[in-house]
Amino acid sequence: MFESLVVLLLSAGLWGIYIAMNLDPAMLFFIGLWVVGAGFALSVPTGAVYHYTLYRSLRRAGALPARWWLRPTAHHSRIPAADRFHVLAWCYAGAAGFLVILVGIAIAASGALRIV
Repeated sequence: MFESLVVLLLSAGLWGIYIAMNLDPAMLFFIGLWVVGAGFALSVPTGAVYHYTLYRSLRRAGALPARWWLRPTAHHSRIPAADRFHVLAWCYAGAAGFLVILVGIAIAASGALRIV
């Protein structure tokens, strides 16, 4: 299963590079900006829900430290087993949105560099 995912991601990456090399640079730049916007649209709401569910879970367990929001991932070990999947699913969704933002920045940068 993992190997199939790696092959799929590598194939998508190679196709993406091929398409990027044949697109107009200005179009590539604007596609990158739209991908960044989509990443923000995914990661901001999921990040807010993650922080809320983490706060609620730690508070119910009596394990909510002061200033927990400064490093929320450091407190994942304190999440009760019953809440772990629900809280961490939002964490991973927000991280996926951040990855989409990084991909969009790379696309926009490659378009901008080809324009210059």
